[in-house]
Order: sequence, then structure tokens, then C-alpha cells
Amino acid sequence: MSNFQILEKLIPRSDKIFVSFGKVNYEDCFCLSFETKTIFDVDLIIFKIIKTLPNWVKFLLYLRNKIASIFGLKTGKIGYFYDNPEKLNFKQGQSIGDLSVILKEKYHLIAELKDKHLDFRVSILIREEGTTKVFFSTIVKFNNIFGKMYFFLIAPFHRLIIPSTLKRLCIKI
Repeated sequence: MSNFQILEKLIPRSDKIFVSFGKVNYEDCFCLSFETKTIFDVDLIIFKIIKTLPNWVKFLLYLRNKIASIFGLKTGKIGYFYDNPEKLNFKQGQSIGDLSVILKEKYHLIAELKDKHLDFRVSILIREEGTTKVFFSTIVKFNNIFGKMYFFLIAPFHRLIIPSTLKRLCIKI
């Protein structure tokens, strides 16, 4: 698909991602906007995201997990989804690796990871507004100085990976 746009947006304060999270130290939202005749639900979007993750992103996640395990951080044990994304069936209250699904609706999913150094939530929201819009939002709370240092190191990769992932998603749809 050649007619798409990826923009960074502000997360509206009314967004469900903020419910009972507390103080937010970092937030971002990237929006993929494209025209299509197909209506996508959140399960299909997540399936497509996982199926189209480039190897360099998988390698960075693998490397992050190896380093994080040295410091006793949770490592997001969801690597097996790369090979079996068709088995995804997210439900509210379900754990996927270290992520907990705290909201699951047809067009919206919010998952979180709480760790001793930082907590974060991710949200994928799909809206049909004349064009299809996929919003990928992230919020982070630092629990101590180590969480702040860790996020300082990974934030540039995060800001590179999310738009790249959305672009690949649009190309593969």
C-alpha cells in the first residue's frame, strides 16, 4: 500500500491507557493512517505486526532480554509468538510472557509490564475515520534511578522501532 502516513500524536488525557497508572514519566503515540476497504480488528493488527517484525528488531529484543536478565529485570518471554502468531488469542486478564492484558476490545488492546525498575503500558487502538487509523501508544513510569537509566538507553530504539513497525504493517496489509 503506497498511500499511508505515520505521524506522532499526543495521547488524549481521556485515553484508557492512563487509567490507574499513576505518574507518567514518558509517553508517545504514533499513528498510521491509510485508506482501505477492509476493517481490521486489533487481533489481526497484532498478528500482522508480529508476523512482519524484521529480524533486526527481533535481534534487538533478544539482546535486550539477555542484558536485562543480568540485572534481574523481566525479559518479556514472548519470542515463540514470532513463529506462531496465528495462535494469538488475547483476552483481558491474560498474561503473555511478562505482559498482562488489562483491556481487550474488538478495536483496542492495552497491555502492561510492571517491574521493579519501571512500569510501562502499550496500547493499540484502531479507528475508522474516513481512513483507517492505527494508534500505537506507550507510557512509562520510572520506579527508581535504574529504570530511568535503562529507559534512557532504549528510548532511541523504541522511537525507531515503532514507526518502522507501523510502516511495515501498512506495506504488508
